[in-house]
Amino acid sequence: MEQRLQLSVILNNAPGELSKLCDVLKAASVNILAMSIQNARDAVKELFKIREKMDRRVALAQSYQSILKDSSDYSMIRLLVDQTDGAEKALLEENHLVDKEPVLVFRLAHQPGMLGKVAKRFGEGKINIDYIYGSAMEGAKESIFVVHVAETDLSRIQEVLGDL
Repeated sequence: MEQRLQLSVILNNAPGELSKLCDVLKAASVNILAMSIQNARDAVKELFKIREKMDRRVALAQSYQSILKDSSDYSMIRLLVDQTDGAEKALLEENHLVDKEPVLVFRLAHQPGMLGKVAKRFGEGKINIDYIYGSAMEGAKESIFVVHVAETDLSRIQEVLGDL
């Protein structure tokens, strides 16, 4: 496990935008190690459904529709790259909205239960996983997972994971 910086980029939700982002990174000789893309509209819809199920719906339908309309124009891209500073510089030069934040990167043996072991330790240590993305090719020996936790919990990670 290592701590790295992840880039979050807001893109217009339109055909060809991801290709343009990839071209910017290619021109800067930046390689993408992992990526997650989430349409902002879908995220807002899911949040609204969850709040409704929990009887916590406070937004008026009009407000919700307005937010949904605005959010449908954007997607959130989370990137783990091999050269964070170079990627950030190149993206900012192309006027992209970019944010950096620490994440944990796990390279795990690609076998059943490995991610579960990590998640169990986090739970036992009372550390909440905000989000996670990752993958492995079928037949690969390793998988990679990018995990985001509250910044205040980062200092406790080694203690919680112990010998894992």
